[in-house]
Amino acid sequence: MTKPINSRRDFFKKTAAASLGLTLAPSSLAGTSSPKQAKPLDQIKPIWRNKQAGIAYRMMGRTGMMVSELVIGTFPFTSDSYDSVMDFGIEKGINYIDTAAAYSQGQVETTVGNYFAKSGNRDKVFLSTKLSAYYGYIDRVIREIEKGLPQGKKDALVKKANAMIEQRSVMKPGYHMNYFGGQEAQFPRTYYRHLMLQEYGFKSEWRGKIKQHAYKLLEGALKRLQTDHLDVLHCPHGIAMPEMMDDEVLQELFVEFKQKGLILASAVSFHNDVAGHLAKAIEVDYYDVTMFAYNIANHAALENLMYKAKEAGIGMVAMKVAKLLWLKDQPQWRLDKLNTAIPDQTMSKFSKAYLWALQNPNLSACVSEMTTVDMIVDNLKAVGRKVDIESV
Repeated sequence: MTKPINSRRDFFKKTAAASLGLTLAPSSLAGTSSPKQAKPLDQIKPIWRNKQAGIAYRMMGRTGMMVSELVIGTFPFTSDSYDSVMDFGIEKGINYIDTAAAYSQGQVETTVGNYFAKSGNRDKVFLSTKLSAYYGYIDRVIREIEKGLPQGKKDALVKKANAMIEQRSVMKPGYHMNYFGGQEAQFPRTYYRHLMLQEYGFKSEWRGKIKQHAYKLLEGALKRLQTDHLDVLHCPHGIAMPEMMDDEVLQELFVEFKQKGLILASAVSFHNDVAGHLAKAIEVDYYDVTMFAYNIANHAALENLMYKAKEAGIGMVAMKVAKLLWLKDQPQWRLDKLNTAIPDQTMSKFSKAYLWALQNPNLSACVSEMTTVDMIVDNLKAVGRKVDIESV
């Protein structure tokens, strides 16, 4: 039922050898802001999985992966009670499953891995996960640095970090939106980490240890997922400062992971400062895929950047497309705007949100946390449809 363990990995190695220039462009290493000329998508050989009638598929940037317009997010999947959801989605033609090591401390990856072992469906889908604890070793280094610093030095860095956050207006209402508890706390922690490393340097001996840590994280994820390869690997997970992509160690890791056949595509995800992060992902040009918050409330800041990202060959997965419609105390104007844009009264507000997002031709797919078969049925009403968006 499953392919030999090295077959997919060997395929990835060949793909990496053929496209290594796409992974680590000279412009990235030189620190320039001019991305290379991307190969037109119509010249990239498509990679198909689980193609079925009734589902629309789009190419995920330069990866060539033909992904279903709607993909399965697994954040709540902590037991085999969700096996039927994955079964039904795959049966209908969904071919991409997204998870993360941070989801219930690895339990969700274990659930997904057990499902693949029982169903034999691993090769029917593109599988994505995230190295959620990539900064774990770096944070240990920073704690060591802090031991030798007077409190006044640390306080000064905290003050500088807060000033940068305020100056950049990354938490400005209307631009920043909270999708989960504790989200805003990512800003001061990340900015402080960046300033600490900038102030006190990055020792060469740390590089090897950071790589060892990353390999250990990836090995753990592969073990839990019961697979020898990933189609998409996100790192960092939920990045909160664009400068953190200026990470030569991370660029080297992605090259190595691809050369070893461990992954096919490099990716990064972000909820915060979405425009700033998407612009930076285009600039550094070593990410094949991005996943970010995109919805009817925040899209204005992203439309032009999404066009540029597609031109650069970067695949894009929209998350939090319908999240605002679940959260309490949301302004009524958001739902009113959606209902005006998509007046179809036969659709739920959630399927409307996905239909609205999928009208953007630069988008590769929308991820949805669908916990029941009925939710999949409802959301699939949005795929493969072209509608005229009413002016708001």
